[in-house]
Amino acid sequence: MADIQLTPLQHDAITELLNIGMGQAAASLSEIVGEEVKLSIPSVELLPRHTAAKQIAIHSSNQIAAIKQHFNGPFWGDALLLFAEEKSIELVKTLVKEDLPLEMLKELERDALLEIGNIILNSCLASLANVLTHELHSDLPTFMAGTANDILKGTKDDDLVMFLRMDFSLKTKEVDGYVAFILEIPSIERFIQSVNNYLGVITSA
Repeated sequence: MADIQLTPLQHDAITELLNIGMGQAAASLSEIVGEEVKLSIPSVELLPRHTAAKQIAIHSSNQIAAIKQHFNGPFWGDALLLFAEEKSIELVKTLVKEDLPLEMLKELERDALLEIGNIILNSCLASLANVLTHELHSDLPTFMAGTANDILKGTKDDDLVMFLRMDFSLKTKEVDGYVAFILEIPSIERFIQSVNNYLGVITSA
């Protein structure tokens, strides 16, 4: 496993980039649901893929609903919008604003989450690209359901990944989830170089 370490300055810069990106995404989500969106402090970790899956499992029920979007550019990886299964149904309820049977809500779940995921993840990625002055290109988002291991499965479960995570919740509804970004080596190294360039610009301004 490669040994990559973040300096405190790099860690703080990445945290700030997540704050900016999720701030814009939260504003977009708030407009859609008509509800204030609360954000957690971002976390930035370098850890094996299977450990990232365990962290997701700790904060979720056995089954997870996820929107996954691969992105490419100077660095690349997967952006994920994740909900415990019961929370995704609550979000659908909030979106449709109608008292519908559970079976009908489940039928609407995939399309509703794809729409929300497209807005949130693209907003995050666009903000990240703008601040770092890069072009990032995204694939179409896909809906996934299963365990944390199913969703984060990679070529090697012990590969080191950069796990960027930020939780969010609606102020008065039983809805919470989180956004995560998974970067593999050598994408991590390219991302760190982009962060270093960003730090060079803001410290010389």
